[in-house]
Amino acid sequence: MYNYILQNIKLIINIFIFTLIVAPISSQEVPIPQKHLVNQFIERQITLGNLSQSDASVRPLTYSKVRAIFKLLVTVSDDLSNKDRQLLNRFESEFSIEKFESTIRFSLQKSTLKNIGNTAFSKYQIRKAEPHFLSYRDSAVYAWADVSETMRLETIEESLYRRFTDRVSVFGSLSEKLSFYVNFTMNRFVGDSSLVYQIEDFKNEDHPYFDFVNWTLWYQSEAAFNISTKYGDFQLGKTPVIWGFSPEYSPILSGSTQTFPYVHYSFKYKNIRFYFMHGSLLPMESSEIHNADEYPQKYLAVHRIEFEINNNLIMSFNEMVIYGNRPLEIEYLIPVNFYWVAEHNQGDRDNLLMALDCSWRIKPGLRWYNTLFWDELAWEKVLTKWWANKFVFQTGFHWVSKTNPYLPDLRIEPTVSRPWTYTHNDMVNSYTSAGIGLGLPQGPNSQSLLLKAGFWPSYRWYFNVSSMLIREGSGLGSSPMDNYDLRDPELDDNTPYLLGEINNSSEFRFETSFSINRIIDIFGLIIYKYPNSKYGGHLGITIDW
Repeated sequence: MYNYILQNIKLIINIFIFTLIVAPISSQEVPIPQKHLVNQFIERQITLGNLSQSDASVRPLTYSKVRAIFKLLVTVSDDLSNKDRQLLNRFESEFSIEKFESTIRFSLQKSTLKNIGNTAFSKYQIRKAEPHFLSYRDSAVYAWADVSETMRLETIEESLYRRFTDRVSVFGSLSEKLSFYVNFTMNRFVGDSSLVYQIEDFKNEDHPYFDFVNWTLWYQSEAAFNISTKYGDFQLGKTPVIWGFSPEYSPILSGSTQTFPYVHYSFKYKNIRFYFMHGSLLPMESSEIHNADEYPQKYLAVHRIEFEINNNLIMSFNEMVIYGNRPLEIEYLIPVNFYWVAEHNQGDRDNLLMALDCSWRIKPGLRWYNTLFWDELAWEKVLTKWWANKFVFQTGFHWVSKTNPYLPDLRIEPTVSRPWTYTHNDMVNSYTSAGIGLGLPQGPNSQSLLLKAGFWPSYRWYFNVSSMLIREGSGLGSSPMDNYDLRDPELDDNTPYLLGEINNSSEFRFETSFSINRIIDIFGLIIYKYPNSKYGGHLGITIDW
């Protein structure tokens, strides 16, 4: 038995190494975390006019996309400021795969440990390639694996708690057109499980508490398998999905939920881009699913078509439908089908939603974007207070100084969300997954104004300061999980923009990140909330190789 187990372990290891070795990535559709600072740099270049606005409409960005962007920016590097050229050099080296060696490099090998040690205790070298736990390259093959450890001190209810995040990522491909990616993350919180709901990046995962060590654990995973063809890209994935021009607060798909599995297809022809996705959602929190004998199936079908009118104007139309309590609906699997017609002819039993959004670069350095998201509208009542006029309207300006790169990038983003938006009379059909809204994080029955300034004192150091003013209604109609059949019928023709008792609040955030070298980053966040006068935040360090 022992020999049998040992042989199987060896087989798994061999398959793992073989998979890495047989893996080129000219089509590296590997997602980049939305919190990665390269996103701030690319958004800055979009507003300055150096990149297409379509680069910010559907995210996350991928490794292949970012490298293509860098190649384009190199051609206009003479027009970039000295600071932007330094940032370009930093990120170009970080995402480069051209410096991989033609033998398997393993960070724990004796020949490699010295280099890792020198990198860990040396200064930041802007043109030095990013170290990896494992990497390989030959004439047609690229592959790498990363391991990282993040340690934080979290402030919750005026007390300090420790949290550790361990991450393992593997990137590879099976041919020039086939690529894959897998990421496993384990979070370990030293403290009671009831406190994890106050952690910003906790997304209602199952989180058992082990009292004998005072640990709360939860896991997160991402994966993708991508096929690139001349007819478009096909992907079977489980990664964050963000559609819209607001980086953090998109009313369409904001990436706020747990990652969910989906099939995805995208196609580009000249100035037209088309995206389709069909995913499987969670009808309740993961911990509730663990305790349920059975639970209903829940699905999301979405598509988006973008028209780049010219270099400075892009517009899109989006359709989304949530359905469940039945098997996969074939009609929603047809990427180019009109969901409005399909949902109507099937009895209006699903949750159909639509959105229009656009982005206009008024001039280099100033960009204006808008989103109109509607859950339900009756054209004869569109300007009235009818309760089913459920919509979100968001507008925003992003400004980057064209003449002085040392001035901060500024963003202003007001948003209005009507009561009952995203809701349905069948809880399975709410615009949520695992109890978290797929769209605007503030949810329905809210109004907000975001003011944000981002600044690069140097190519290694970034910080942003933001303030969000929020007005929120209360009671039913304030959560996307609410059942709109329970509304007050006396308000059907006179539903205000904010229902119930109105609460005014504000949140101030100061966030910073500093790269000590190619392996070690330190970061911090301070949050102040008014009128509760509560402070929160964290201080942490990431070791990534």
